[in-house]
Amino acid sequence: MDWGEHREKTIGVLVIAAGRGQRYKAAGGATDKLQAEFADASGQSATVFVHSCLAAQQSGLPVCVVTRPGQHAIRQYCEQQGIATVLVENTRMGESIAAGVRHTADWDGWLIHLADMPFITADTLRLVAGKVVEDGAVRPTFNGRPGHPVGFGRGAFQALSTLSEEQGARSLLVQFPLYTIEMRDETILRDIDLPSQLPTGGNNEVDK
Repeated sequence: MDWGEHREKTIGVLVIAAGRGQRYKAAGGATDKLQAEFADASGQSATVFVHSCLAAQQSGLPVCVVTRPGQHAIRQYCEQQGIATVLVENTRMGESIAAGVRHTADWDGWLIHLADMPFITADTLRLVAGKVVEDGAVRPTFNGRPGHPVGFGRGAFQALSTLSEEQGARSLLVQFPLYTIEMRDETILRDIDLPSQLPTGGNNEVDK
């Protein structure tokens, strides 16, 4: 279904930053994984969250961050950058997505961008956003393996806004037509669950 030619559709990025990173801490991480610091390919050093959020900001798309009240560094960054935030007490990804979607109910579509996937680029976000359709979902793949971000059109609003599952929006990928984009970039698969997955291979973390 087409949105019509009378206006441009608004596809935004929901940065989900409400998890507790328990696997990361259990593996020796000294603090929340979203505050672990590393330098990207250009040499820019920042936290996992900031790298992820910067990609969203640089995409030129609207951005909203979902996080917990205790994530003071994330909240401060968003305030400084003028980024809308939604605070949630839960750590269930589905509930976090639902809260973000309800807060951005005026959008025509949503990219679910996980804050622990700091290698995803602004170009990837724009590409996926450009493929979002009203009544379906779109997901990038690499060698057939599903990656992120996942995009949903306006037709998924009701389902997204009532999610509660731990696995986020995964259940919706069988409820709506799914379109895939085969990518040449494996960064759509890479997340940070363990200190060893940081590019340095170590545990460089920002002092709190």
